[in-house]
Amino acid sequence: MIVAENIAKTYRTRTGPRRVLEDVSFTLSMGERLGVLGRNGAGKSTLIRLVGGAEQPTSGRVTSAMSVSWPLAFGGAFQPQLTGVDNVRFISRLYAQDPDANLAFVEDFAELGPYLREPVRSYSSGMRARLAFAISMIIEFDCFLIDEIAAVGDARFHERCNYELFDRRGDRAMMIISHDPGYLRDHCNRWAVLDAGRLTAFDDFDVAQDHFFELVSAGERHGAATAAQPFVRRLAAIDALCRVAHADAQFMALVREADRARDRHDWAVAEAGYAAALTLHPYERSYWAQLGHVLREQGLLARAEIAYRTACAYGEPVRALAPFIASVVQGGAAAHDAIAAPDGGPTRLQPPGYPDLALIAALCSGAERLGEGEALALLQGAQTIESVLAGQSAAAPSLPPAIAVVPRADAPLRAGWHDDLARLAGARPEAFAAALARGEAPLEALRSAGGLEGWAAIPDPVLPEECQA
Repeated sequence: MIVAENIAKTYRTRTGPRRVLEDVSFTLSMGERLGVLGRNGAGKSTLIRLVGGAEQPTSGRVTSAMSVSWPLAFGGAFQPQLTGVDNVRFISRLYAQDPDANLAFVEDFAELGPYLREPVRSYSSGMRARLAFAISMIIEFDCFLIDEIAAVGDARFHERCNYELFDRRGDRAMMIISHDPGYLRDHCNRWAVLDAGRLTAFDDFDVAQDHFFELVSAGERHGAATAAQPFVRRLAAIDALCRVAHADAQFMALVREADRARDRHDWAVAEAGYAAALTLHPYERSYWAQLGHVLREQGLLARAEIAYRTACAYGEPVRALAPFIASVVQGGAAAHDAIAAPDGGPTRLQPPGYPDLALIAALCSGAERLGEGEALALLQGAQTIESVLAGQSAAAPSLPPAIAVVPRADAPLRAGWHDDLARLAGARPEAFAAALARGEAPLEALRSAGGLEGWAAIPDPVLPEECQA
């Protein structure tokens, strides 16, 4: 059994101490699978590190009478100069295991072929993840720690991972944290919600999820006010928009129905559900990842890559989605440094997602829908929002009333996109609407509303021929 007693964790920062966990207590026995729900920054990964012994709590204690794994699929302990074979032998000897038997298992499971005898530094992110998961399975721990979804490679490999972990080792203890509530529902028998550093335990998943959304919606008034402001701090604004999405009953009904369709492998219905939900709330990043998964299952690889890259642009962990991107990219190559991710800087210097590109296309060409090929080329080009806008050849004299913000030919149209555009440009939405009502051209209206300040040169609108004299 693992026993956590009143553990707390404080980190020193340049702005002073930051308390991440506060008075967290729980027990975990053999056969129990504890799934932890929490927003980004809630302290889930910190909790995993404390349970695994990688860090010590500031106060309280964690005691364990069983062996505990490192976070599954974690490849940080690899020696990059060594080959995959040498890494397997090294870890086997470290844990007093038979290196030859372990090597045979890893060769069969990871399916790396001759690359297993190449230095790990030459591996793609997907290859490293395969090797890391296989190595995680050669050590028979009593408790497995799973930080984010332990899913790497294609759907077949994903199923093999689930079999090894949840079927063959179903009698072990597990602690799982994930951005995918459905994953926790399917693989856990206990649940907890981590919020404001405190852990609340539940025996019923629906109750846990409802409690989580209640906590999210408690900040709805503040979140809605923040969301109405320009995207000066993009990640903070996206977090606020995600809170608003989670408090929207229509949005949650759509994603729950899509989750159920995904679980029964009805990929087309799941895609339609996620597309409808993201039309309501385009910046809910975790469901862009889910959309990517169901698109990949249908073989719609270009559209899946758009969805995955959009999720990363909006703050989903690159390390979690890089293997999926690699599986849909032509040739299977997608290095971490080739996947654009936000850095907390000004909005104009952040990578765009598909909705941002759709906004820019509507502003500059009046397009109601953006082609997948054009969008994917821009997303792969590691451009910023500013550079995409500056690269347009002209600006439309008027705006369409509604546009598609999801890459699907029959995706529903979003009518509230003018506010999205204003926030993206750093303008005040109400002032932008007023300027448009006065008859100002869209670009001039954005500037009148305080937008585009400090941005690179933007193309002027196309004027009618009779005005070009």
